[in-house]
Amino acid sequence: MGKHKEEHGKTRIGKFLSIAAPHILDVVGDVLPDKGVLGIVKNLIEKDNKLTSSEKVNALELLNYDLENTKDARDLQKVALQQDDIFSKRFVYYLAIFWSVISSFYFFLATFTEVVNEEMADIILGFLLGTVAGSIINFFFGSSSGSKEKDKR
Repeated sequence: MGKHKEEHGKTRIGKFLSIAAPHILDVVGDVLPDKGVLGIVKNLIEKDNKLTSSEKVNALELLNYDLENTKDARDLQKVALQQDDIFSKRFVYYLAIFWSVISSFYFFLATFTEVVNEEMADIILGFLLGTVAGSIINFFFGSSSGSKEKDKR
């Protein structure tokens, strides 16, 4: 939890909105009774009128599967850190460094050089930004403080 929230009982944005636009918090409270990113996505799925009941159940199962998958990877890393083998301890870091360097190099090339196949460059950029970069950040830093609170429950 953030230092500001611990001291004031609200996040900075929560404090700002309670003064500047308290009606927004009422609306958000109705739409988002659960906390964190998981709560937001769960509530968006549940409030969607276009999804059938079975589609909502399927979407929530997939969401929980993705969260468990990330949790399992972090648990595996905790076990790897307890080993004596240096390579095993640092493999995730090597992998993250490798993909970060490759992605940065590709971003640079796609941005500052003439691209032969723009559609393919866009697809690869989308993949790198959407999966590789996002996964690395999510693994090491988590998706939000709300997710950390969820994991503590």
